[in-house]
Amino acid sequence: MIENFLENINKTKFNVIFTVIVMVISFIIGQLPNLPDSIGFGGFIPIIMPPIYALITLAIYFVFKSLLVKISWLITLIGSLFNLYEAFDWYLYYKNYK
Repeated sequence: MIENFLENINKTKFNVIFTVIVMVISFIIGQLPNLPDSIGFGGFIPIIMPPIYALITLAIYFVFKSLLVKISWLITLIGSLFNLYEAFDWYLYYKNYK
C-alpha cells in the first residue's frame, strides 16, 4: 500500500491535480469573510493570488522534476501549504474586521 502511494505521489498527474484542488480550496477559503466596502481593489487579492501561487508552484515543480525525480513532490507540497497559509491568513485577518 505504501509502495503504491509512493509510486503515485511521484507522478506528474497527481501533483498537478493536487495543486489545482488546493488552489480551489484556497480560493473558497479566501472568499468566506465579509469584506468591508472600504477595501477597494484589495478584495481581488483572494481571487487572484491562489491561481498565481498554483502557477508558480507548478512552474517550479516542472523545472525541478528533471533534477529531483524522487523528491519533486515536496515542491508541490510546499507550494500547496503556502497557498493554504495565505488563504487562512486572509480569512483570519478579515473575519472580524469592521
